[in-house]
Amino acid sequence: MLVGTVSFVLWRNFKIATPKQLIEMLPDNIDIALDNVDYTETRGDRRFWRLQADSVAHESQLQESQLKNVHMTLYDQGEFGDIQLTAQRGKWFSITGNVELNGDVVVKSGQGQALYCQQLYYDNKAELITSESLVRLVSKDMEIKGQGLQVSLQQQRMTILGQVHTRLNNW
Repeated sequence: MLVGTVSFVLWRNFKIATPKQLIEMLPDNIDIALDNVDYTETRGDRRFWRLQADSVAHESQLQESQLKNVHMTLYDQGEFGDIQLTAQRGKWFSITGNVELNGDVVVKSGQGQALYCQQLYYDNKAELITSESLVRLVSKDMEIKGQGLQVSLQQQRMTILGQVHTRLNNW
């Protein structure tokens, strides 16, 4: 008798929604919502970048996904090494593979530098990272602050676009 009562209580409190009910629970503009997403883009036989997020809400009409608690890794970026990017939220544009990150963006290189800003954009085809926000680059020997950023991964070149202030450590 106890087993039957426990089974009924579990069934009543934890019954699974039907597919129709799940679809109706989604906001109007969202076609699919997923938790704990892990996506890796490959080029040929090597992994190029990996995108992880706590949650993703995809809008197929716009071909974009809203991301929360984002972690992205760009692999084998020459002198930069592996580049780790994190942000509170972001967007992934499925047609282009481009990624926009927003909110407490942190970029760390394999060499130990760290970049901090509030907004960052990754152009997948051009292999270009850009930002229009204030940026702060920190390494063991210096700190650089400025407005805007452009990083060409192909050329291994980073440019802070304006209002640049540099502080050298140990001088």
